[in-house]
Amino acid sequence: MAVGILPSQVNGWPPRCAFDSDTDSTYPPFHTPPSPLSAVNGPSSLSRPFFWEIVPLCDLYSIVHIILLPSSLRLSYNQLPLRPGSNISGVNGANGQQPHSEPPSRFMDALTNLGLGPSNWAHAGVSVFTAILPSTDGYIARSDFLRLRLQDFPFPISKIQECIAAPKKYTSCRLSSSSANSEDGLASLIEQAAGVIQWGDLEASVSILDLQHYLLGLTHELRDRLNNAPWLTSHPVARKRLALIRGRPNLTAGGPIYRAARALGLDLVIIDDEGHWLQPNTDDNRLHREAFIATDMTEDAGVTDRIISAITRYPLPIHGVFTLSDNFFVTAARVAEALGLPTSPVSAFETSVDKYRSRLLQDAPGHTARVTSVDELNTLLSTPANGTNPAFTPVYPLIVKPTKGWSSECVSKVSCRDDLALAVQKATSRHGSAAVVEPFFDGPEIDANFVLLDGEVLFWEVADEPPCQADRRDATVQDTFSPEALTLPSALPDREQAVVRDTLRDLLVKVGFRTGVFHVEARVVRSGCEYRDVGGGVVDLAPKTESGAAAAGGGGDKAACKLIEINARPPGYRVSVPSRHTYGVDFFAAHMLAAVGDHERLRLAARSFDHAACEGRTRGAQYWSRLVYVPVPKAGVVRWASGLPPCEELKRRRPDLADKIVVAVDYCVPGERVRLYTDGARTYAAHFLVCSRVSRRDAIEVGDEVLKAFKIEVEEGDEGGCKGA
Repeated sequence: MAVGILPSQVNGWPPRCAFDSDTDSTYPPFHTPPSPLSAVNGPSSLSRPFFWEIVPLCDLYSIVHIILLPSSLRLSYNQLPLRPGSNISGVNGANGQQPHSEPPSRFMDALTNLGLGPSNWAHAGVSVFTAILPSTDGYIARSDFLRLRLQDFPFPISKIQECIAAPKKYTSCRLSSSSANSEDGLASLIEQAAGVIQWGDLEASVSILDLQHYLLGLTHELRDRLNNAPWLTSHPVARKRLALIRGRPNLTAGGPIYRAARALGLDLVIIDDEGHWLQPNTDDNRLHREAFIATDMTEDAGVTDRIISAITRYPLPIHGVFTLSDNFFVTAARVAEALGLPTSPVSAFETSVDKYRSRLLQDAPGHTARVTSVDELNTLLSTPANGTNPAFTPVYPLIVKPTKGWSSECVSKVSCRDDLALAVQKATSRHGSAAVVEPFFDGPEIDANFVLLDGEVLFWEVADEPPCQADRRDATVQDTFSPEALTLPSALPDREQAVVRDTLRDLLVKVGFRTGVFHVEARVVRSGCEYRDVGGGVVDLAPKTESGAAAAGGGGDKAACKLIEINARPPGYRVSVPSRHTYGVDFFAAHMLAAVGDHERLRLAARSFDHAACEGRTRGAQYWSRLVYVPVPKAGVVRWASGLPPCEELKRRRPDLADKIVVAVDYCVPGERVRLYTDGARTYAAHFLVCSRVSRRDAIEVGDEVLKAFKIEVEEGDEGGCKGA
């Protein structure tokens, strides 16, 4: 009975492949064991022929591909002579008696111990496994490292098994072609692996040539994901504890934070009001946090002292403090400063949360104003009695927005003096704050996200936000800046993206932010690109025509980046999703590591994928992605006509789109009343993240089609008591 098979024993092996002598080789060919395993290791209960290759993937990792051929090529398990006492999965004797067997295969046992044993193998297909072996000793940086790096892998995955856990140290093994010259040797490699992947089974009819190309594809993709991403740290990772000021409003918004904390070995203590959903000490809540401390979070002069008191009363040490709630940034910084914990200066947060002060980082006097009422606006606009120019001279169009606010709430574009008072009244009514009146910068709007360590840019990205209602030439004060989509990576020219990076990084450091995660919104003026129809009704960034470049003042060589606002936190959970999936960077993990001062793991968390740049796609992006916001069609009561959540209903109805949908989230439930607008911004019914490995245009077209295909029933009715999503 054969227990192994060499490539040379398979009919037609070796095929003529891309790495034959007359072509270049990207990866080495299969390592061929010197002789059949059956000749080396004697009989075994493993009935499926198999072969393998050991590949030095990169400096950080080696991998072992293991291929189990269909059992039809050898005796099936039911035909094996088994001895009593065998516990091989899937073998049953007559009348409940186990037949005789050979001793269990150590190779099979190694896979079984990982939950990847014979019960998971396709009887008539080809099963493929890959073991990942780091090249150095160390301690795991996060427990779900492999799952994070393999998300949206272009080849189907059946299971991912991560084999090392904190605080255990991983010890690397020396690999050579003789490491697996026996079944026991191959089993040892599996047992020493940091992770093992079982790929989706292949058809039994797959040719050797196709199998070879498949393995080369796996290897290439694994290299792009692991080449620059260490799994291990050089020092043991001490378990630490973080206080989260203001737990998230629900699990949808909070899930990415809680999962990242768990993977990093960070225990969360939630500080929030009595009655928060995380307060009950249930099994589910204990999965997300270590403890909940009920605290009066009223935003008054005493809130900082109350939070400090809550933390100091906690019986276990707290190593860091953070928040994701914009109106608590300054408070959290004051708490951290008082307790001697890592933080940026309080003054930096005071500037970032005040849109008037942050606007002045780039503005000249007289271009921006801060007013608390329409009366103050009128006074500011009036000519002083001595005949000098007014302190503020508006140049239309203008932007009016609350000095403190978020999600484009109550932000207006003003094109004439008559609408200015209405816009100021709308802005000052929100959050009880003053209004900032500032220039409107005409140019592509972008989101720029940074991970900084002591002023060094560890990771940065630019995403394009297509025009919204208020970007139209004929927009009125009633139109909103609510986002409609977001496209990654950016289509701006490299030189303009460099201007964005350098300008915004310097502004962050100027304010006082040197370490952490920052979500910055800006516009590129005098860009060489503009949004226009690029054919077939697709609207996207494209190089300006000569007339457009002339109107913009010369085009991209004179491009400048104009700040809209600084958010000293990761982008919101919706906007963080595209970055995590497109680049493999978890902003919430980086944010928490900065909060506890874990700089070694912060560097590791900021490592993007290593896919090569191609056809306008930024290096590190595994595909083009499009985040699509779905607004509610009208005010009223939500119904699910099909009985299914609308996102799920769409995927079932349109399987052609489902394959390209990465994430889909519904916001509304049956019976919920919704408004068309919430606090001056559009109310959303759902969002989707779609992807394309073909082109940016394809990603946009898929997103547009998803938006058209989405169906949600809203029965018209009185808006009284409605709530927005």
